Amino acid sequence: MPILIKRLSAVSCFIFMLFGCDEKNGSYFEDGTRDINGTQLYYKILGNGEPIVVLHGGPGLNHTYFLPQMAQLAQDYRLIFFDQRLSGLSSGDVDSTAISMQHFVEDVEGIRKTFQLGKMNLMAHSWGGVLAMWYAIEYPENLRSVILVNTNAASSELALQAQRILGKRFTREDSLKRAQIMQSQAFKNQEPQAFAELFRVNFRTVFYNRALADSLTLKLQPNFAANSSKLQYLLKDLANYDLQAELAKITCPTLLVHGDHDATPLDAIKKIHKHIHDSRLLVLKNCGHFPFIEIPEMFFNHVKTFIDET
Repeated sequence: MPILIKRLSAVSCFIFMLFGCDEKNGSYFEDGTRDINGTQLYYKILGNGEPIVVLHGGPGLNHTYFLPQMAQLAQDYRLIFFDQRLSGLSSGDVDSTAISMQHFVEDVEGIRKTFQLGKMNLMAHSWGGVLAMWYAIEYPENLRSVILVNTNAASSELALQAQRILGKRFTREDSLKRAQIMQSQAFKNQEPQAFAELFRVNFRTVFYNRALADSLTLKLQPNFAANSSKLQYLLKDLANYDLQAELAKITCPTLLVHGDHDATPLDAIKKIHKHIHDSRLLVLKNCGHFPFIEIPEMFFNHVKTFIDET
């Protein structure tokens, strides 16, 4: 039997106080680790109601960048976050043979089974959107709905277009700041905070309001650099992929949320929309890659409407 670890942290208390939630009025908090597919995956559950499994971006980031903003949805739903293998508080004890898209897909399925979700709602952001599409193609019968939030493209060729767009958005100030961080002793020592600072500079390019990049929560673990090195083994699956033809296998209602300032071209998202029969496309104006930070109320209202209607 897996060991279930439950604890209430000061950060979690703050989140629930911020949004008017506490155990007395029925809110819920749980976190811990579960043994899934041979590795320890960290999870965090916030709120009550219809469950939504949330996939973070990266690969290599973790669930913390969703918070505290995404906790607002916990007023109405049970949010199930988890750190993907080799990410965040999940185990870094994974060998190269256990690093593939199929392993990541099976981890999502393992979360569904572990928490006995039946047909689940799956929300995914950025790289997590690619993982969600991969999962939905393989396990369409296990999904109630899918929400792809500023997903990466469904093919490696289209994903390269986004990388080229990002490259053109770096300002001279961005380049100087990046160089300063990378030359610092903290970065050379592979300190997590130095990596977090570098990410914030990089993420300025995908915010419509660049200043909001500083409000992004990035809690990286001491083993971040070591785990990122191991995640390079995923390149064998991500260097040349194309899911577009198989997207027709996704039969559940799907919401595509796209900020008009995201680096992924709208045409790439429209192609996903075209191939998933029961999909809706929502384009958010004056918004970049993180709508739950830039325009939270509008984003959450659309998510609630979609979930409640499916």
